Amino acid sequence: MSLSEFYEEYISRIRDKTLSPLLPYDGLILTVTCVIIFACRFYVFEPFTRRCYGQKYTSLNEVQRRSLINHHVAGTVKLTLIVVGAYPFIVIMSGVKALHSPVSRGSLVTVGDVLLVMVQIFTGMYIFELFYRALVSPISAAHHVGAIIIAQSATVLGLSRVNGSDAIVEFLLCLVWGAFDVVAEIWPHLAMIIYRVRPTDYKNLMRIFLASVALELIGTLVETVIVMNIFGSVWGRWPISFKVVTPILHTLFSLAQLWGARVLYSMYRQQKKLAQQASPEMSNTAEHCS
Repeated sequence: MSLSEFYEEYISRIRDKTLSPLLPYDGLILTVTCVIIFACRFYVFEPFTRRCYGQKYTSLNEVQRRSLINHHVAGTVKLTLIVVGAYPFIVIMSGVKALHSPVSRGSLVTVGDVLLVMVQIFTGMYIFELFYRALVSPISAAHHVGAIIIAQSATVLGLSRVNGSDAIVEFLLCLVWGAFDVVAEIWPHLAMIIYRVRPTDYKNLMRIFLASVALELIGTLVETVIVMNIFGSVWGRWPISFKVVTPILHTLFSLAQLWGARVLYSMYRQQKKLAQQASPEMSNTAEHCS
């Protein structure tokens, strides 16, 4: 079966289906998510970072403290999304199950229910970052705002049966974008945490930043291949609005990821330079001591 035939058969099974019975309550789910993220930040991560890093934390200024806590919160949320969302994402993208299928035998919870909650957690995470971080670059702000709008637009389209299976295909595309975005961002969070608490660990930082660059580039390439295949499979049956908006959204996401890779590569080069400068100094110190 070709990829086009696979998606045509898949779409025929989900025609006239809604994403999830929980869709009318997605605003409430998002609100609860934001409250939980705030509670975790205030009652868990702030005491944890203060106790775990001690003087290294207290010596940071307010901007750096917020950055450190933000990376802990965002990294934990993204790790949770990967662990909890991996199974429903795989079964839905492979066609093993549909959005309205139960997660497990006899379960009242559907695959769509889980993915809808994951989308709201994804949205809540970026809302938290925009409000909590003291400094946000224009590129990061544009990426976060775009991710929020895309995620919420994908769920809103599913509220109406008028859009039918087109809305679900758009939702699946957003899942692909979100999945690669979450996976690619894990390493940078780890790198920035180490950068704050062990700023002189140049070699490890250099390796992590380089790995992050590679992951961003590979992820963008694989993501584009998957999305383009889906485009080709459903292009002929999409209305003009989907044909215009969806490629633009993918281009914006890809540009944001490539920009992130560029920033990470510049940080890799900076750490590499610092490591090279530190090596002669360590050698001279060793010779002097001997």
